[in-house]
Amino acid sequence: MDKMLLTIGDSFTYGTELQDISLAWPYQLGARLGMSVVNLAQPGASNDYIVRTTVNAIDEYNPNLVIVGFTTPNRFELNWEHYTPTKTPNYFNNWDQEWAENKFHTQVRILESYIKCKNYFLGPWDCDISYCSNYIGTLVEMCEGFEKGSGGHPLIQGHTAIAKKISEIIG
Repeated sequence: MDKMLLTIGDSFTYGTELQDISLAWPYQLGARLGMSVVNLAQPGASNDYIVRTTVNAIDEYNPNLVIVGFTTPNRFELNWEHYTPTKTPNYFNNWDQEWAENKFHTQVRILESYIKCKNYFLGPWDCDISYCSNYIGTLVEMCEGFEKGSGGHPLIQGHTAIAKKISEIIG
């Protein structure tokens, strides 16, 4: 496999709640496309992490294909720690939703202009990015109707459905 697929995102892309994360959708998609996979997703990842990691990974790996799974704008990173309303609610007492969404849309546009290889964006469940020419849907929609784990993450059938759907969309 000479070609490389780079994926970045949060727990849905990482494979949280799977017994074997090598069964997460990025690896299944890589197998379908005949590409090796570098999956740099992290559970609870913020879009700050996603943008920074994408830029650094493109420079390091020079992938043929990049798929970015954006997460909710209601997460942030501080000193390389992920902050979420569930994990660290006290940091969200005075949260400015409008600011968070504006920041998110700026991050999306930055990555859209930065990535030069073939790339696709998966949007978060709570903020529309269908204005992007490379937008292909949301992971939540792609695994709808399939069993989820106790934390709400797709299990193996959901990851298989996601890989199949993305492969159909991108050809």
